[in-house]
Amino acid sequence: MHDFSWTLLTRLGPKQMEEIGRRALLMERIDVREPIGRRAVASEAGLSERDVRAAAEALREQGFIKLTASGMTLTRAGRSVMPEVRALCRMVTDLGDLEQQLIDGLGLDRVIVVPGDVDEHPDTLKDIGRAAANRLKRLLSPDMVIAIAGGGTMYEVAKAMTPGVPNIMVVPARGGIGIAAATQADTVAGDLAQRMGADCRLMHLPDGVTTIAMNELLKLPTVREALEYMRRADIIIFGIGRADNMARRRGLEAPQMETLLKLGAVGESLGDFFDLQGRLVYRSPSVSAELQTHRPGSRMMAAAGGRSKAEAILAAVRHNPPNSLIIDEGAARGILSILPQSARKNIKSKE
Repeated sequence: MHDFSWTLLTRLGPKQMEEIGRRALLMERIDVREPIGRRAVASEAGLSERDVRAAAEALREQGFIKLTASGMTLTRAGRSVMPEVRALCRMVTDLGDLEQQLIDGLGLDRVIVVPGDVDEHPDTLKDIGRAAANRLKRLLSPDMVIAIAGGGTMYEVAKAMTPGVPNIMVVPARGGIGIAAATQADTVAGDLAQRMGADCRLMHLPDGVTTIAMNELLKLPTVREALEYMRRADIIIFGIGRADNMARRRGLEAPQMETLLKLGAVGESLGDFFDLQGRLVYRSPSVSAELQTHRPGSRMMAAAGGRSKAEAILAAVRHNPPNSLIIDEGAARGILSILPQSARKNIKSKE
């Protein structure tokens, strides 16, 4: 079978391809948000309500979607073609170009960019979680150990996972931080294990305690067992935060925060704070430090979103490049605006 570029197809039938693109984008939004109304889709996809209404009616007649009082949903036939629809969406937009530019500019193996910007549409975080979960599924094989951090993005990754590969062990990749129980690393690891049908070992450890207290806690048998699994992790999944936000979550005093920011800290992951060039400027007491000696051959996945996190993501990636980076369009364009011009050539501006 021959491969045809979207550009060529658009030249052959511009109006037809424009309509196909709208239908693909509509199905992609329904897949993520169902049930969803036409007005919400129009806002997120940048389409008029009239265009969405026409595309929805055509897809309903083809048997790909259902129109209900609560919103639009996919039919079984619609779900069966979603892999091809998602690929088509990447042709319609320039997300594929963004991904390649980031791969080249950051020297990463894999970058996945989802549409939207968490800063503008918080529900985009669910898209990042789903994309990261899909990437994780492709990397899994029996008898693997997964270490996952906490946070809102990791919470969405766990929610998006489904059962599949047997004999998986899940452990937290860091101690507890902040007061939100649902996004603690232990809670996220337990949720991920439950949704995957996997085993789980928890630590019940806080981050930010003194080194002496941490060493005493690490003597507990249950903690030692979980820690040994973490050290053998085949896949390590973590989020990335802004240095200022994460310093507040860790309860740093004002003088400490001021010193941290004076050192140029812009990003944080797994308890480490980095400047824009990826240099480590501060390491907080955390069980995550054990991951610095993760076994050779393990894979690291980072996921985050929002243009406001662009510097933080770039700092963390420069410090310790992950094998896979999953971000949203806002973060992607923010990173490319920081990188040298040579790393962002051929990117179509959407500013």
